[in-house]
Amino acid sequence: MVKVSPWIIKAEEKPVEMSSRIRLARNVRDIPFPHMLKGGEMDEVTGRLKAVLNDFGEVDLNGMKFEDKALLVEKHLISPLFTKRGRLSYISSDESVSIMVNEEDHIRIQVMGADESLDELYERASKLDDKLEAEINYAFDDKYGFLTACPTNVGTGLRASVMLHLPGLSLGSRIQRIASNLNRFGFTLRGIYGEGSVPLGHIYQLSNQLTLGRTEEDIIISLNELKMRIMEEESEMRSIMNDDHLLKAKDSIYRSYGTLKYAHTISLKEAANHLSNVKLGMDLNLLPENTIRFQEQIQLIQPAFIKMRLDTMEKEYGSLERAVDEERATLLRELIGGTS
Repeated sequence: MVKVSPWIIKAEEKPVEMSSRIRLARNVRDIPFPHMLKGGEMDEVTGRLKAVLNDFGEVDLNGMKFEDKALLVEKHLISPLFTKRGRLSYISSDESVSIMVNEEDHIRIQVMGADESLDELYERASKLDDKLEAEINYAFDDKYGFLTACPTNVGTGLRASVMLHLPGLSLGSRIQRIASNLNRFGFTLRGIYGEGSVPLGHIYQLSNQLTLGRTEEDIIISLNELKMRIMEEESEMRSIMNDDHLLKAKDSIYRSYGTLKYAHTISLKEAANHLSNVKLGMDLNLLPENTIRFQEQIQLIQPAFIKMRLDTMEKEYGSLERAVDEERATLLRELIGGTS
């Protein structure tokens, strides 16, 4: 079976907060931004990084199959944009750190974790950033800060984000109001893969939108405050569900559990929603706490994971879409202990 990232396997399962990420955008002075680069200039950026990042595994996307690139996207190690534009990335052994070279910016440093605070993740990212800056002359302006290809990243170049499981707010139709209010303060609530993606399994990514005129510390403090408010509202909705709508909640949760345990074909969206319901059932003490490993299994049901699983097996299906949906159901039955 294709494995999820080691740092996720070790992660503690929490009721709402799933994981956090720090991303830093950096560019090399006197070299055009990636979308303006020519072949030789692109190689110059890559060459400067090779010597500094020898502790990381080098992943060359040139000639890589689409499914292999998609797997890296589903693990949040590279962006969807990078599958079309990128050539080289560096990834740590536990897959908690990745550096994309020549994505939207020359360098995108990303550090992820589930059991570390945003401050701790930023400290790790900052140390790596300092190591790179000692060897590379960054594009920096005394007035504006770090210069980036997209104006919204100018300044600190920092994007901090947390992944949240919000079934209570989603089912209660309060999520849109929250998202609208966040936009007024320079923050956003997006889908599981960030900009342009849709929520899957009631999982949302909370992140800052602007970096100019604010320090890294200010951004992280504000994001943590907003995260706590959203988590409090989610807890309130779950209490209402548990007190006033328990029968309806039980019916929905146990139906989802039965579907995952016995289904023989299931789409990604349906599987994610049922896993979300079962996770909610665990958090409400309606199901045993070890019924599923939500964060792991949300990754394992993604299309690239399932296609990789199919590649290692000898099964006959009609169409690829049908094969993926059937194999996803088979995997879930195995994980939850249903019928074969």
